[in-house]
Amino acid sequence: MSDMQYDWTFDSPAGGRQVDVLGDTQGATAAIQSLISDSVGEPPVIPVPADCLITLPAGLVREDHVITEAEVRELTGADEEALARVRSNPLRLLETLLELGTVRIGDVPATSDVLPQLLLGDRDALVIAIRRVTFGDEMEFSEIRCPNCGEDFAATISLADIQPQTATSTKLTVPMRKGGCAIVRYPTGADQAAMLALPKATDAERNTYMLGCCLVEVRDAQGKVTPGSADLAKSLGMGDIRNILSQLAATQPGPRLLEVSIEHEACGGEVPLPLSVADIFRDF
Repeated sequence: MSDMQYDWTFDSPAGGRQVDVLGDTQGATAAIQSLISDSVGEPPVIPVPADCLITLPAGLVREDHVITEAEVRELTGADEEALARVRSNPLRLLETLLELGTVRIGDVPATSDVLPQLLLGDRDALVIAIRRVTFGDEMEFSEIRCPNCGEDFAATISLADIQPQTATSTKLTVPMRKGGCAIVRYPTGADQAAMLALPKATDAERNTYMLGCCLVEVRDAQGKVTPGSADLAKSLGMGDIRNILSQLAATQPGPRLLEVSIEHEACGGEVPLPLSVADIFRDF
């Protein structure tokens, strides 16, 4: 058997000649060290894709400022398996989806402690963003009934066209029927989770519970202020309760899912297509 021959060579640090690995070990070592030295430096900055960054309609309040930038990511096969394990529980499915698909809120990691602090509209915006970065902008609907001509038709909508509503404050002042006003804040994910966790609650009980969470104070016609509480929420008139909840829903910052509409090309009529968060993550 013939001896194995090596012909590896390296450019010398000075350049212009080759260094024989076996014949000049010191020169080879110097060449390798020079190569490593030249390659060491600041790691390249890899920009986040533009479709992974969104602006939250309201944002996360931190001390004296509000964070509105958020980063989401595309979901993977492993994420799909995790979602499948909680699919029977809609609330847990939503929480898992947000925890898996949201990377950060500003510089704050999107943990299970942080995400419930966001307003419902911000969470809706994150769901849409995660869906878009995972499956794209378009959503197909196979059976839509046109209220103008009665025909069933199929259509595709773009999630990019859903307009968000912003708010300058996280609180809302709602006039009361007998004078005075109620000061309420917009509900958060934590409020929603607590409301949905009520065992065997009726819709009316869920409504007054949510109002009790969001009611900051009530000011009567004489200016007397009563701090908000669950008992105070239950003591309000039915008309005031419904009006307050209606105003919260109508002015809540976030994507206007209930205002989505499309044109039926066959008859030219506008067809309302209100969406829910469940519609957005049906692919999950």
